[in-house]
Amino acid sequence: MKCVVSSSSFQYFSCPIRLIEELPINHPYHSLVIQTLQTFHNKYDGCSCKTLLFFLTTYFNYFHLLFDKNNHVCQKKIFNYLEQFIDQSKLIAEERFSENFYINSNIILRICRYQTIYSDSLYQAYLYFHSLNQQISHKELLTHFNNLNHITRVKYFEEKCLFIPGTILQINKSIQGYQRTILIDGHLLEDYVHIGYNNKIKLKQISTKSSWMYLILSVLKEYSIEIIICSGTVDQKLKECNDKIFIENIPVKTLRLLGQDSLLTYITDLNQEHILSLNYTEFPDDPLLTIIEKGSTIIQYVPLESLINIKHEQFLHCLSRFRHILRKNIYLNGSSEFESQLYKYWYGKRENNNNSFENNLAYDCFLECLQIFIKEIKNHHEYFEKNLLDDFDSKFDAWKTSIELLKILMQIDDIVKIVTNEDLSDI
Repeated sequence: MKCVVSSSSFQYFSCPIRLIEELPINHPYHSLVIQTLQTFHNKYDGCSCKTLLFFLTTYFNYFHLLFDKNNHVCQKKIFNYLEQFIDQSKLIAEERFSENFYINSNIILRICRYQTIYSDSLYQAYLYFHSLNQQISHKELLTHFNNLNHITRVKYFEEKCLFIPGTILQINKSIQGYQRTILIDGHLLEDYVHIGYNNKIKLKQISTKSSWMYLILSVLKEYSIEIIICSGTVDQKLKECNDKIFIENIPVKTLRLLGQDSLLTYITDLNQEHILSLNYTEFPDDPLLTIIEKGSTIIQYVPLESLINIKHEQFLHCLSRFRHILRKNIYLNGSSEFESQLYKYWYGKRENNNNSFENNLAYDCFLECLQIFIKEIKNHHEYFEKNLLDDFDSKFDAWKTSIELLKILMQIDDIVKIVTNEDLSDI
């Protein structure tokens, strides 16, 4: 965990990508690197981001001086060979070094980096899903975990995670019993239209704020709608209506879980087929939360407001890693154990390696990068837990992505600075 202090506030970070985003780095490559890292982070929810950073910097340090003396044709050949080694390593890993995934409390604990609070709640979720169907299929189990909701709130003096059957919503109002509900996938605002919308007649059906409000409230009254759940934001004046409850910024996956075939984009399209009768109950330990009897949720309680983001992301990383391993149904041994196995395999092929200069250079680079990674883990063993489990796909995608980004960086011949008129006075 890192703490970044500014003149007016401070923030905690555990994810390296979030930390880099906040640092005042002015290097010319920074924007390209951070955009790549952000895309990768969003794809895997944090898994293998450190691996991507490590391999990128290690490859760059290995090649950037060397490539000053070689032409672009040579560079291309070396990178192609390097990518071939990674592709072959992926096949070798799946055949020789991967382990079949089976779920128990210890396996989940190792996936969660020995963070017991997180692993216990995920194991409780697994036991609940299994209790619903003793013969549950792999596909059904994956669907349950993909639909698992997660919210983080401030409460208690220590961190806690609770698994709750049902979908939890932060409504801040007491709701009990069955309520006529509609689901809006979009914003409930006067000027909102979805991408691709071009129905000019509908755009002109209202002209003033008051007429728009009247139209919306009339439709809701006509169908006796009590609760409106929306994936986007809701107009402030609508939220002030006392006889309706508007719930905004709910993830689309939650709306689909509650009623895949009942989603609306515009209230003006509402008919009887879109109306759901959902059962709402108050959460006993937190009156500001409401449960809908569908789906499942893990509530994460933290003691301080300043810890919400970092703790939320820490749990999300564990949940994401678990989902990726469950989806692939295999895993790799972490803590550099897999890299050691792979290094030994490729090192044993050295005697038979009588190929071109570019192939041999790529081979040496790949081995050296693995070796540096292994040494880094061992030299800082006090910071790394042993016997961890890693996701298969994100690890190899991190290796491939580091090469793709390196290709771009190595093609940059010069860095040109654009100066303003004020700077010209110094020339």
